[in-house]
Amino acid sequence: MLDSYLPPIPDDAVPTGERGELGPRLIATLIDMVPSIVVAIPFVILSLIPLLGCIIALVHLVVQVLYFWWFIPHCVSKNGASIGKKMQKLRVVPLGNPSGRLDMGAAVLRQVGAALGIINLIVLVVKGDERISLADMLGKSEVIKVDR
Repeated sequence: MLDSYLPPIPDDAVPTGERGELGPRLIATLIDMVPSIVVAIPFVILSLIPLLGCIIALVHLVVQVLYFWWFIPHCVSKNGASIGKKMQKLRVVPLGNPSGRLDMGAAVLRQVGAALGIINLIVLVVKGDERISLADMLGKSEVIKVDR
């Protein structure tokens, strides 16, 4: 249904052999948050309408849950990257398999780690040269650089 809107990553994109660095990974996360914020603005405004506010707030919650817990993991499992990671020339792959793709379960586990925001960032910074985050550990994955 949404496949035409997903970020295409050609199978011939070549891994560079390096894991993604902190800066591009943070930028990718911020890019991935933009649609959520853009959608939130009208929902928040509309939720102020008396009588309809609760229903609109509930619909907003469902939309946000679908975006973060279905759409982003679906992008990662199907295309190897979320929109932000694609823009930053990064790919999420199974640990030690740069040409592989995560299954949906592993992509959702990655999202659990990503949802723990600051803890995920702390692990990424502490791991330093390994460039592995809590999300990577939970999803048994790694984020690698690709040439496009």
